Amino acid sequence: MVEPIEKVVNETLNLNQIEDGYYYQTCHFKSYSDSMSFTDIIFDHCEFDQTDFSRISFGNIEWHHSQLAGAKFDRCNWYNCKISSMQLSGADFNNGYFKNTHFRDCKMPYANFTESKFEKISFFNCDLTGSFFQALKVKKGISFTGSILNDSNFGETKLKGFDFKDAEFNNIVISPELAKGLVVNQYQAAILIGSFGIKVE
Repeated sequence: MVEPIEKVVNETLNLNQIEDGYYYQTCHFKSYSDSMSFTDIIFDHCEFDQTDFSRISFGNIEWHHSQLAGAKFDRCNWYNCKISSMQLSGADFNNGYFKNTHFRDCKMPYANFTESKFEKISFFNCDLTGSFFQALKVKKGISFTGSILNDSNFGETKLKGFDFKDAEFNNIVISPELAKGLVVNQYQAAILIGSFGIKVE
């Protein structure tokens, strides 16, 4: 992240007034924007009237403390982004591309990442209960340290390079034939074995 050009605080702006390289704190963004990219921007405790961000490219973005439950981010590109303390319940990220992007302390139950492409991504202390990670394509690994994965669905996703050992779940959906290379702890292994109908005596 480059040093911000200028810090804008407590302003009400239209989305099309957002400038690359700026730091926006406690701002309210109204109306809609037809911009297709945002670069080198920090959003901190900002409010957004817009909830449809489909097909936008985000590069070197830091986005903290916004309420965007149910927002649409389908077919977006995310490069070198840091997303933290966001309310993203039910947000739709399907068919997105994520590279070197990290989610931290986010509320994301029932978020949808179906058919997305991940390259070096992490979820740290995120609530991903019931989220959808189906048919993903992943490079360079993915981690879920401290995150909740109860009832999440990883069906049709090759799990080589996935690390669940520091995540939490009591039930999870995976495709057994695609589980080779998945890293889990002993407790999780027992849960997965049970879900496959295998009895250990």
